[in-house]
Amino acid sequence: MSELLFYKNVVPLNSETHRDLHLKAVKKPLAFAKEANLIPALVDEFEFAMDDLPIAFLPGKEQSSAVFVAGLEPGSSVFITEDGLWNGKYAPAYLRRYPFIIGDVEGGESVLCVDDSYEGLSKTDGVRFFSKDGKPEESVTNALALAQNYRAAADRTDEFVKKLNTLKLLRDIKLDAKMPDGSEKSVHGLQVLDEEAFAALPAKALGELHKAGFLKAIYSHLFSLRSVPKLISGAEPAGK
Repeated sequence: MSELLFYKNVVPLNSETHRDLHLKAVKKPLAFAKEANLIPALVDEFEFAMDDLPIAFLPGKEQSSAVFVAGLEPGSSVFITEDGLWNGKYAPAYLRRYPFIIGDVEGGESVLCVDDSYEGLSKTDGVRFFSKDGKPEESVTNALALAQNYRAAADRTDEFVKKLNTLKLLRDIKLDAKMPDGSEKSVHGLQVLDEEAFAALPAKALGELHKAGFLKAIYSHLFSLRSVPKLISGAEPAGK
């Protein structure tokens, strides 16, 4: 998935340019994600989200990426309410990080960036980003910590998915769901762990997964697939 899903205009946060910038509460804080049925997932989140969100993998040009399935149809999420709130036990870190993100400056260190199109940014209302003398406020240090932790976890997730691809442990699926009115909906283009291939792994490969700390993530992913019915408003999945 695009690393910049939801982000429209990312700029480095600067104590001069953004000296008077504030972060204010908005009426519908997660409305920006209401049309996202797939949300990037971190391997560190699997065990916390597995009771609520199905975890799958989305094929990419170079390798697959981990995603939370938040709806059966593109353009629709069953977890975002009309009030723009998260209707679930665990909200993905990708949503909680927004509108901040870590950016790379050519020839320099990584910096905290912000989507300056976000409606929650204000020059007068809310919590300041910088003090009047240009020092970062707690809002900035907290956002920086979250964004840095996200990037580190994203790197681990890339390593995890790369390992699954190398071991040829992912298989393509199509989820068919029969709705209460008799109609059917399908989610195409996703992958899940191939349990037969996983069971046939040699001891050496299993040892590598265990040493890397990836076995828990694998079992969390498999367990999360039991959450698919939560995407169907009570209907039972007809196949996968």
